[in-house]
Amino acid sequence: MFGYNARMRETVSARAPTRIDFVGGWTDVQPFCNDDAGLVINAAFGVRARVVVRVMGNANQATDPFVRAACKRIDLKNVVVELTSDAPLGSGLGGSGAVGVALVGALAACARKNMSRREIAELAHQIEVEDLGIIGGKQDQYAAAFGGFLALTFLGNTVEIQQLVLDETRVRELQARSVVVYTGQSRVSGDIHARVQEAFRARNPDTLNALAMIRRVARAFRHELQNGSLDALGELLNENWAAQKQLHSSTTNARVDEFFRVAGNAGALGGKALGAGGGGCLYFLARTGETPHLQDALRAEGGEILGAPFDLAGFDALTA
Repeated sequence: MFGYNARMRETVSARAPTRIDFVGGWTDVQPFCNDDAGLVINAAFGVRARVVVRVMGNANQATDPFVRAACKRIDLKNVVVELTSDAPLGSGLGGSGAVGVALVGALAACARKNMSRREIAELAHQIEVEDLGIIGGKQDQYAAAFGGFLALTFLGNTVEIQQLVLDETRVRELQARSVVVYTGQSRVSGDIHARVQEAFRARNPDTLNALAMIRRVARAFRHELQNGSLDALGELLNENWAAQKQLHSSTTNARVDEFFRVAGNAGALGGKALGAGGGGCLYFLARTGETPHLQDALRAEGGEILGAPFDLAGFDALTA
């Protein structure tokens, strides 16, 4: 929690992680979670967004729409805001959610407003959806705010948080076998979301069946991640990816498919596109000892390996 008094802090630096959405993505997005609860299993990822807020008398109004909207929501004026992100543009890592959490948290700390991690996540999501008109769920903001491994249940506007506690040995093994690769193809998730929502409202059977499959896989993945074999996660990732592609044809393309073919021949047990798909980053789980081979093969295909660790801390801020 952030304390409050009448004097603004002069400088606040904040950062927040992106996320790897292992399984369950899409079920956090309305209207998909209005009637049937969604479940997402994700992990905060050490590719981070960073924000610096400085109090400056007579500062010009921010030109960035995200910054303008956040300053209005926090009721903060005369500040200069710098935003940076380690995430490639259109990466599927939830980069805008991480920026939003870092921004809201930094502005709140600057203004000495008392906000919990949940409140920061909720406000960051509200700004994206209500102020900026960006379609998306809440998992990105919650991963950025809380960090670590999360099982998030969504029903309507409500979010139930389960922080998954894995022992250090299991985290190290999962880290060692996890590969995130950027395809070099940026994509606009809002466009894909709009197409899938249109199919959902038309009650397209493939879309409805895919969402049911994604929910089932998420429940199984949570159990295996906590108590089962890491190898079992590979097939569950594949099942989630098959359902993700069934949602709409735009979730994949020829280049993404080629990365999956290469990965399957180079030691990947399973994988999926991160975020909405259609490009951006892909996640693969390697067989034990096969990570270097898999990484080399993906680089040879033109991919960029993002070698950051899991982020167990989530949002943090430094004040001066």
